[in-house]
Amino acid sequence: MSWMSTALNLPSPLGVALIALIALIAIFGLIVGSFCNVVVRRLPQMLLQEDTQGLSAKRVSLMWPRSHCPHCLHPLRPQHLVPVLSFMWLKGQCADCAQKISPRYWATELLVSLWWVFCAVKFQLLNLSPQDSLAQHLFLTQWTSAFLWALMGSALICLAQIDWEHQLLPDAITQPFLWLGLLSAQFGLLGLTPKASLLGAAVGYMSLWVIAKIYFLLSSRDGLGQGDMKLLALFGAWMGPLSLIAVVLLASSTGAVFGLWRLKVKKDLDLHEPIAFGPFLILAAFTLLLLGPEQVLAFFGLKT
Repeated sequence: MSWMSTALNLPSPLGVALIALIALIAIFGLIVGSFCNVVVRRLPQMLLQEDTQGLSAKRVSLMWPRSHCPHCLHPLRPQHLVPVLSFMWLKGQCADCAQKISPRYWATELLVSLWWVFCAVKFQLLNLSPQDSLAQHLFLTQWTSAFLWALMGSALICLAQIDWEHQLLPDAITQPFLWLGLLSAQFGLLGLTPKASLLGAAVGYMSLWVIAKIYFLLSSRDGLGQGDMKLLALFGAWMGPLSLIAVVLLASSTGAVFGLWRLKVKKDLDLHEPIAFGPFLILAAFTLLLLGPEQVLAFFGLKT
């Protein structure tokens, strides 16, 4: 049953209130997505102690300088900061220099918004019953879980883009969310026992650490970075150790297919060129959250 039909089956005032709430969550998700764009663009600069393109010698932060065109550096006006709509209104161009603006910005905003709505539906709306009061609907523990998963997914969307562009998985994102997962499990907010969360984090980190060490002994080259290990530890803390099997299988498969496509079709891949593994791990994690680990393992002929 869809979330819309669930809401419509509730008493009229409650159904209208929940539909309005989902709309507000979608709008809030767009705002979070806009902030994600800031993080993706500026956090690598902050970590590498780079200045923005000639604006000033002042250290770049998430708050400074003001949002500006990446081409002409002209500060954006308030009407140009409306998520998705500003991009459409300006037809994907800067209002001052008319240079094309990457569609990645609005795509990130829309993707984050859809993820926030999905979390609200998955963890709350499908569990509603007409007998519950409005207060019960609005303040049940599921809303806390939905909020936590929405935050985590937003962080993963940032990490995927940063790693794709810079081959960097910042500790500033992975470590706080690793600890947030462990802490949330302590309060029963992830559907996971604290022991399973802790074991998942340990297994996630150590499994890739062992693989990286074996690869280094065989090739004298680093194959995986510390960031990948911490990212898989994060997944283990949020989803448990058993889910890691599906994550690694799916990420390795999609990564291999992508590498072969670049090697055989595009022919632009050097065999010694490193490929960011983080985006494939993140894509696999989202797939698990959408379909469930059982479906992914069944695809590989494995049963839980």
